[in-house]
Amino acid sequence: MVNYIIHVSYAQPAADTIARLTDELRKYQVGSGIKAEDGRGYVLPAGTYVYHGKEAVNEVRDAIFRIAAEIQSEGVQVLVTEVATASWTGLEELPVLPEQTEQQPA
Repeated sequence: MVNYIIHVSYAQPAADTIARLTDELRKYQVGSGIKAEDGRGYVLPAGTYVYHGKEAVNEVRDAIFRIAAEIQSEGVQVLVTEVATASWTGLEELPVLPEQTEQQPA
């Protein structure tokens, strides 16, 4: 299995575009939170997601692009990276982690 961090942005998003995209991606086990080794969860910045799967990076990119373009067709930008280790600071801590998150070392 491969861990991915995904970032989606739009050149000129409508006010609800990212919220709608986040809701749609949850259906595919693409989460908007990340979990540290100590079990604490954190909210990723808007438009940033995690996914754990078997698909190749290009397949993930293409699938995310299709979903993002269905939400808003113009100005979609997608970046997908394979991640072995992640580190962060300044993210909002969650009291209870949503089920669509991926464990990454802090």
